[in-house]
Amino acid sequence: MSGGPPSLAEVARVLAEEVGLSLADGLDHALGSGLEAAAAATGADPGALARRVVAREPGAIAALVEHATVLETAFWRHPEQLEAVARAISARPGPARVWSAGCATGEEPYSVALALLEAGRHGRGDRILATDVSARALEAARAAAYGDRALRRLPAGVAARWLEPGTPRRVAAGPRALVTFERHNLVRDPTPAAAPFDVVLCRNVLIYFSPETAAIVLGRLVRALAPGGLLVLGPVDLPLARALELERVEDGGATLLRRPQ
Repeated sequence: MSGGPPSLAEVARVLAEEVGLSLADGLDHALGSGLEAAAAATGADPGALARRVVAREPGAIAALVEHATVLETAFWRHPEQLEAVARAISARPGPARVWSAGCATGEEPYSVALALLEAGRHGRGDRILATDVSARALEAARAAAYGDRALRRLPAGVAARWLEPGTPRRVAAGPRALVTFERHNLVRDPTPAAAPFDVVLCRNVLIYFSPETAAIVLGRLVRALAPGGLLVLGPVDLPLARALELERVEDGGATLLRRPQ
């Protein structure tokens, strides 16, 4: 490819088309910093890496995704949702199948596991599939070791029961056994083979997508639900689901969306 490196707008367009990430509001910071970090990690020049991204080389796109996304999350976010999910699952017969889509470094799926165990669902055969597009995030999630910032919202009693002592704190074997991690691109990849799911969580993920991409992803999440299954979005994501034919379930301050039977 001749000429100078592609513009950040060109790189952003490819990133949006390939993985759904919309960084238009922070191009100069998030994308520029991400390109520099990815280039340093791969030993490439930022301009050369940008050209490879625009040429849609999978390795270059993956490297940029790893460094352009913000992996900021925490245990026990929106506890009212976790408790409502645990109640809904406990009201059903048999083991539950849960999908945590866009799980980042694992705090959400482990929080779901803790909520289920706190609800007394030991040995029920519940399974949580946790997926993310970032291999770096999934590596951290599998390690299951977290510092004080990630654990700052977790009630002390829950932490004492389900986290190993030490610094950092590691999720104990019991809740870890409930969760399986897989790499998955919400925009490009088919629905995970474990579908249909009783609960799909995709919280605070859709806000990173364009409205058009968010609508496509929402449709796929709904199709991954079993009849009567629940979709759990972050409160900020809920307006994006207005057009979907889903029933709103209000429970303990949480709004869940149910696929009709």
